[in-house]
Amino acid sequence: MSKLAWKEIDWTLVQKRLSRQQRRVYKASMEGKRQTVRAIQRRIIGSLDAKLLAVRRVTTENQGRNTPGVDGVKVLSHEKKIELAYGLRLDGKSKAIRRVYIPRVGAKKKGLRPLGITTIEDRAKQMLAKLALEPEWEAIFESNSYGFRPGRSCHDAIAALFLSLRGKSRFVLDADIHKCFDEIDHDKLIIKLNTFDQMENQIKAWLKADIMVGFENESNEVTKALEGTPQGGIISPLLANIALHGLEDHVKDWYANSWYSIAGYPSSKGKRDRKRAIGFSRYADDFVFTAPNHADIVEIEKVVDKWLVEEAGLQLSKAKTRIVNSTSGFEFLGFQIISIRTEQKGEYKVKIRPSKESKTRIIQCIRKIIQENKSASSYALIAFLSSRIIGWANYFRFGECQKDFSKIDYIIFKQIRAWVFRRKSKGLRSRQKLKEKYFPNGNTYTFRGNQYQNNWILTGRTPDKEGNIKQNFLPKMSWVSSTQHIKIKGNASPYDGNHLYWAKRTSKYSGFSNKVNKLIKIQNGCCGICGVPFTPMDVIEADHIIPRSKGGPDKFSNLQALHKHCHIQKSRIDQNVSINDDFDVSQIIK
Repeated sequence: MSKLAWKEIDWTLVQKRLSRQQRRVYKASMEGKRQTVRAIQRRIIGSLDAKLLAVRRVTTENQGRNTPGVDGVKVLSHEKKIELAYGLRLDGKSKAIRRVYIPRVGAKKKGLRPLGITTIEDRAKQMLAKLALEPEWEAIFESNSYGFRPGRSCHDAIAALFLSLRGKSRFVLDADIHKCFDEIDHDKLIIKLNTFDQMENQIKAWLKADIMVGFENESNEVTKALEGTPQGGIISPLLANIALHGLEDHVKDWYANSWYSIAGYPSSKGKRDRKRAIGFSRYADDFVFTAPNHADIVEIEKVVDKWLVEEAGLQLSKAKTRIVNSTSGFEFLGFQIISIRTEQKGEYKVKIRPSKESKTRIIQCIRKIIQENKSASSYALIAFLSSRIIGWANYFRFGECQKDFSKIDYIIFKQIRAWVFRRKSKGLRSRQKLKEKYFPNGNTYTFRGNQYQNNWILTGRTPDKEGNIKQNFLPKMSWVSSTQHIKIKGNASPYDGNHLYWAKRTSKYSGFSNKVNKLIKIQNGCCGICGVPFTPMDVIEADHIIPRSKGGPDKFSNLQALHKHCHIQKSRIDQNVSINDDFDVSQIIK
C-alpha cells in the first residue's frame, strides 16, 4: 500500500469519518451496549484516520508540541509524521517519561509539582487511545464534572455552584485531595476502566513507565512509577476523571437513602428533591459539596474520604480541606464565592468575584513584565501586556468584577506611568513631553465596538515592512464588561451529534479571542474553507482572506475563522498561487 503525502491528506474527510465512529461509540455507551463499544473502539485504534489525526494533534495543534521527551525530539518532518502514523500501534510498550518541576498555582497549592513529558510517539499513542476511550466515558460521566472535558470549562463549574447557592445559605465542604494525580491506585483505576485487553495493557505500560529527570543520553537516575498518573500526559486528565467518576452519585444516593432518615428529616420529600438538596461541582481534582445543615456536611466529608480510599486509593488533605458557611465565603478556581443576606427582603444573594490571590498574581505578573522590559518600546510592551490583561479579564468577567477591574487598572496605570517617566532622553527631559508622547491627549480608542476617550492610555508606534506606521494602545481591564455564563446543558457532549447546540455555544463560550468568537458567529459556527461545523475540540484561528503579503487589508472584513489545518493548507496555497478576484481557495482545498 502506497503511503499518502502529508500535504495531500483530506483532513475534512478524515475528521468526518472518525467523528461518525466516535458518535457510534457514544450512542452505544449511552445504551449500555458494551460489546458494541469495544468493537468500534478496536476499529478506531486500527484505522488510518484516527492515527493521522492523533499525529496531527500532537505535532501541529497541541500547545506543548515543541517540548521534547527523553529522546530530545520535538519537531518532525512531513515524512516522519506519515511514517509515525502508519507505524502507530497500541503495542503495550512505553518509553521513559521525562520529569520536570513547575510551580503550583492556587490558594491551597504551594511549592513545585512534577510534570511528566512523554516522547512524541507516546503522545501520539495516547491521543489515539483517547480518541477511542473519550466518547465512551463522555456518555456516562456525571453532569457536574467539568474539568478537562470537551465543551466544558471552569465557568460551568462556577455556574453550577451559583445555582446550588442561589437564594439561600449553605454549608460548604471545600475539599482538596492529597496529591491526586500522584497517588491514584493503578489496580483500582484499571478495574474501573474495564476495557479490552489491548487498551488495558497499553494503559498499564504508561502507568508503570520509567521516570527520568533529563534526557536518556545523560547519566540520570531512573525511577519506577508505582502509583498515580503522570501529570502532563495527554491521557492523564481522562484517567483522573475516570478514577473520580461516581463520587457525586454515591454521595447523593447515600444522602437520599440513608442519611435522610437517620437525621430525622421529614419523609414527605421525594428522592429527587432529597438529592437536589446536595450541591456539587468538580473540576478535575478540585471539588465542592454544599448541604443545608452543618451535620450533613460533616457526614459528607466522612463519606467522601471513605469513597476516595476504596475507589481510587486517595484521601482528603486534612490540612487543606475545610468546612465553612457560604456566608463566610470560600475560593474555587480563582473566584471568591460568598452568600450575602440582603437587608430589604432578607434573602441571600450569591456574589462571585476574583479572589484576593488571583488579583495579587496578575498584579505581580504585570510588574514582572514591566521590570523585564525597561528598555523595550511602548509598542512591544503593549504587545506583552495586553494579552495578559485582557485574558485575565475575560476569565473573571463572569461575575461582579467591575470594581475589581477598576482597582487593578489604577495599579497597572501607576506601574506604567513610572515606566514612562524613567524614559528620559535628550529631546524628552520634561514630564510633559513624555506624557504627550506616551499618553497623548484627545485620542479616541475603539475596543470591541465601543469607543473610549481617555488622556492616560499608553500608546505605541512602530513601522511595518512597507514603512507605514502601525499604532497600538493598552486597553483598560474595566473595558471588558461583566456578563453571565450559561451553564452547559445537562449531560450534553460534543459527541452527541447536536451540531446546532454546539455551533451556538462555541461562538459564545469557546474560550477563543473576541475576534475569533465574532467570526465564528458570523459564519454560523462553520469553517470558512471546509464548511464543517466547529466543535470544542477544534483549534480555530483567524485568517486573512486575501493575505497581507498579497496586499490584503488588516481589517475585520478581510478575516475568516478556519480550522488550524485548513489555515495551514490555505497558507501553503497562498504562497504558490497568485490571488485575484475570481480565485476561490476553498475549491483547491476541497
